[in-house]
Amino acid sequence: MSADTKKGYGSTMALMVLGLVALYAPVLWLLVLIPAAVLVCYATAAATFRSRN
Repeated sequence: MSADTKKGYGSTMALMVLGLVALYAPVLWLLVLIPAAVLVCYATAAATFRSRN
């Protein structure tokens, strides 16, 4: 399995966990969870554009 694939799985799992926490956490937690999800998406996109292929 390539390193890019592992990064993709890791970011997908992180977004899934953030989504589950958003479902069950109090509303005020969304102030933290939404920027965290955006940061994960941004980091994943940056890694995708830096790939060697």
